[in-house]
This record gives sequence, C-alpha cells and structure tokens, in this order.
Amino acid sequence: MVRFIQTSDWQIGMKGGGLGEAGPIVREIRIESIHNVLKSAQEQKVDFVLLCGDIFEHNMISQEDVKKVVTIFNQYPDIPLYLLPGNHDIIGADSVYNREIFQRIKHLTIFRTSGSVEVGDAILHPCPVLSKFTTQDLTGTIPVVCKVDGIHIGIAHGSLVGQSPVPNWEEIDLPIDSSCVVRTGIDYLALGHWHSHRTFEDSTGIARIAYSGTHEQTNYGEDNAGHCLLVQIDGKGDTPKIVPIKTGQLTWVSMEFEMKDSSSLIELEKYFESIKGINMVRLVLYGELPLVSKKELNNLLEFQTTVHKNLRVKSDALNITVPPSLETPPDFGDPTLNQTEIHLEQLLANEIDPRKRRIIIEALTHLQRFGKGVEG
Repeated sequence: MVRFIQTSDWQIGMKGGGLGEAGPIVREIRIESIHNVLKSAQEQKVDFVLLCGDIFEHNMISQEDVKKVVTIFNQYPDIPLYLLPGNHDIIGADSVYNREIFQRIKHLTIFRTSGSVEVGDAILHPCPVLSKFTTQDLTGTIPVVCKVDGIHIGIAHGSLVGQSPVPNWEEIDLPIDSSCVVRTGIDYLALGHWHSHRTFEDSTGIARIAYSGTHEQTNYGEDNAGHCLLVQIDGKGDTPKIVPIKTGQLTWVSMEFEMKDSSSLIELEKYFESIKGINMVRLVLYGELPLVSKKELNNLLEFQTTVHKNLRVKSDALNITVPPSLETPPDFGDPTLNQTEIHLEQLLANEIDPRKRRIIIEALTHLQRFGKGVEG
C-alpha cells in the first residue's frame, strides 16, 4: 500500500495583481497555508508528499521568500518531499532549485530527470518540464510497467488535452495525453498546472488522474481551489482512493447585482450582511440608480472595504440616472455653484459614452457634497 499527499501550484512570490492593498496579505497567507498541507501529511501519516510543480512563481524569486518556504519544510523533517518543478519554476541554469539552500534539505528530493525513484512500495515516474512550451506529450518518458511489480505513479505538470476546464486561463501549452495511464499501465497520474481540483477517469471508468489544484485560491475566477489531495492505493491495479483536504484560509465570492432604484441599496446592504465572513469579494453592479442615491452607494461601499480583506467593484454597466427636468435646479446660495450644477446635468443628459458619464457623475457628486457644505 502507498499513501501520500499531492499538492501543486503554490505560486509563492505571485504579485496578486488587481487585489490592491490585499495583495501583500494574500501573498503571506499563501506561505502560511503551506503548514496546512504539511500538517495534513503529518496527521494522515502518509509515506510522502508529491509537489507537482509551480511551487514558486518564477526562478528569480527573492531569497527571503525562498527562506520562508525552506523554514516551513524544516519544521516537518520526518515527511519525505518529492518535488517536480513546473513551467514557472522550470529546471534550467537559473533554476531556483540550484540554490545552495535546497541542497541542504535532507528530506527533499527534486526531480531533475525522468529517472524512476522507488519509495517503499511505490515507484515514482517524474516527467520534468524542460521547456515552457512544447507540442510533445510530457508523459512520453514514462515506461510501460504493466508487468512490473509495485505501485506506479506518474508525476507531471501540464494540461490534459481536450479537458481544460477554463480555456481562457489554462491554455494547452504543456500537453498531457490522458491515454498514458492505459498505455503505460501506471496506477495513478498526479498532475499540477490547473488551479482547481479535478479528477479524470481512464478508459475503464476508474479515476486514476487528478489535479490537486492550488493550496490557496489565487483569484476570483477559480473554482474548487484551496485543497491538497490524500491519495491511497492499496496495491497494483487497485482503484485509487482520492480525498480532497481543505487547506485554503481565504474565502472568495463573486456576485452580480442589479440596481433598479434607490430601494436596491437596502437589498445590497442585506447581501453584504450575508457575506460579512467572506474575505475576498468581487461585485459587479448593473442596472440603474438615481443620482441622488449615488452618495449613499459610495458610503456603503466605502464601509464594506473595512469589513473584507478585498472588495473589488465593477460598475461600468451601472447607469446613474438624473431627473428628466432641469427646470428647478438646487439652490446652493452661490451663483457659480448653481450654474455649474446646471451645466453638468445638461452635459450628463446629452452624454452617451459610459466612461465620460462616470466622470460627469463623479463631478456632480463632489459638487453636491461641496455645495451642501457651503449651505451649512
């Protein structure tokens, strides 16, 4: 029997683009969550841990981040680690794994070639990534082992041809032929590269191929992320038992919300109340909202930035409406302010370009705020 933890795509050192002030927090939490992976290995009393690529975002990673990861590795010295570099931390002359610090980790094995490695009852067959782009099946180096004793496990980093769940962010740049399991007779194929957990059946209907996904969700578009896998294979030819274990700390939600009138603000506030425990929130606003309610919306969103680690709001499709008649403009008690108000509302009434409308609306909002201050 063999029992192991599978993990991949930690992407330590990622910038977290688009997350704003939450970027540094997300980067640190990704490092902290490594503990959740290795603690799971400890608790499940596994034989080893497979790291299936892209542990680091790139080979020019800072030594400070490298030391943070190595420090965690050294806190679990009794857990054998087998690491396959991916396309981000690719093996080569400038590989991060060439640094002296990695040579001193006694319980870490870095796969640099396709040579098989025996670990107890298991034989590991690594498939190193030697180029960021290739048209050749990465598992082509795995030998035929149908009649060879032992539990055979392939380890690769790439995309199963024809199975990509989200084509726009997981391009087939490192092809893997799912038929390799039947062709070679291996018992299991552990994969990295996709950030979501996925399992795939072979031609006999048995799930022998799996992506663990990233240990900590990377962005809003990812589903079923934030796991490692506990895999147990009782003997050669037996069905693998694959159990996802939650390792991610951050919670994410993406929501589209239609604004119909000022009463929609009440519904939006109720929605925020229902997700107050969520860390990372992406909100898309669309529909219509009266100009007089714009300030209230701004205040609501400003407060929510203090509730969540990250709040991203997209309002390109939200139309801020103005009163149809401008016959009785508000009186700020100042002729210049009054004329400016009339001019801006006339511009807004005639403008159809969404980007320019947003600029005019912001100007009106600030003017009304300033005008009320003058009145006071």
